[in-house]
Amino acid sequence: MAQIKVMGHCPPDTDSTCSPIAYAWFLKTHKGLDAEAYIGGALNKEATFVLSHFGVTAPEQIASVTEQDKLVLIDTNNPEELITGWESAEIIEVVDHHKLYGLKTASIPTVTVRPYGCVATVLWELMGAAQSTMPKEIAGLMAACIISDTLNLTSPTTTDTDRAALQALSEKAGIDAASFAQDMFAAKSNLDGLSTREILLTDAKDFKFGEALYKIGVLETTNPDQAIAKRAELTAEMNILKTEESLAGMMFFVVDIIKGNAVLLTASEEDLLLAEKAFGVARDASGLLILPGIVSRKKQIVPAFEKLF
Repeated sequence: MAQIKVMGHCPPDTDSTCSPIAYAWFLKTHKGLDAEAYIGGALNKEATFVLSHFGVTAPEQIASVTEQDKLVLIDTNNPEELITGWESAEIIEVVDHHKLYGLKTASIPTVTVRPYGCVATVLWELMGAAQSTMPKEIAGLMAACIISDTLNLTSPTTTDTDRAALQALSEKAGIDAASFAQDMFAAKSNLDGLSTREILLTDAKDFKFGEALYKIGVLETTNPDQAIAKRAELTAEMNILKTEESLAGMMFFVVDIIKGNAVLLTASEEDLLLAEKAFGVARDASGLLILPGIVSRKKQIVPAFEKLF
């Protein structure tokens, strides 16, 4: 049997980097399967910090898959963010915490989708009795995923199951979640050495609203001023990306983890007008759209645009 490639969305964030590692461990040690985690893009700084902290080697980065590959998809069922070649590969399982996006498969996969704040929480439940045999580093990776995806349980996506999972995993990993979250967010907020394009695309996803394709990027940070100071460079690069990828629009949300709000940078006046309508908020004197209480792309940002369209 061919090796099973366990992968998240492209580009990967902390959850789609570390959760595949955890699930590959489970499939190997408790299901007897030849499974290995892979990533379809470069690691971001937060994921790099987490892997280094727990002494775990980063998954191999690959550019595409073929009809010879068997895939387990973690943290996504959206065709727009899957690795190149996914249509020809055999998708044998999907584990996710997002809404369904119309993924079509040639064979029947096992599908588990639960409305939690993080896919690591779904995996924690699926592992059941295997939780007791979990190594500290695997527990640490899964705890980090929950911290990242729920902004340490402050996001509106957070559920009681996420809280219970984080507590159990943190205890097994021997970490204090609050303290570790501060270190993770500090790593995530560091833009040093990143190009303008890397800042925009580190956590960007494509969405179809009607027949129009939009790219929505998010930067979760404890230092939003650092990104906003690059406003001119960021918006110029966004317009280049719009042309290159034939996008109807692009929006970049700078989420202030501390204050719990977002500042929106857009690629054009048309995009800004669209966002004003979607959120019912007018731009400030400097042309920025400040959105109190908006921190979640999945729960707040994308639904606002879907409702508008």
